[in-house]
Amino acid sequence: MAKKAEDIYREALTLSQDERAELIRLLIRQTDSDFVSPDIEQAWIEEAERRHRAVLDGTEQLVPSEQVMRELREIVSK
Repeated sequence: MAKKAEDIYREALTLSQDERAELIRLLIRQTDSDFVSPDIEQAWIEEAERRHRAVLDGTEQLVPSEQVMRELREIVSK
């Protein structure tokens, strides 16, 4: 990561969760405006928020990436 981007990233980590979410929305909107329709973007935002709430309220659990990759390798190697 370039020094300037790394500095911005570190500063972004000091924002509240809501502020970081808004920053992400703004950055995605700026970079993907030609690629993603507003309806699709809104649907992904809603899905990400739904998944986040599910993890926070305990109805869903995160799976470590190492476990996911191990399970995928097992499936593919069959």
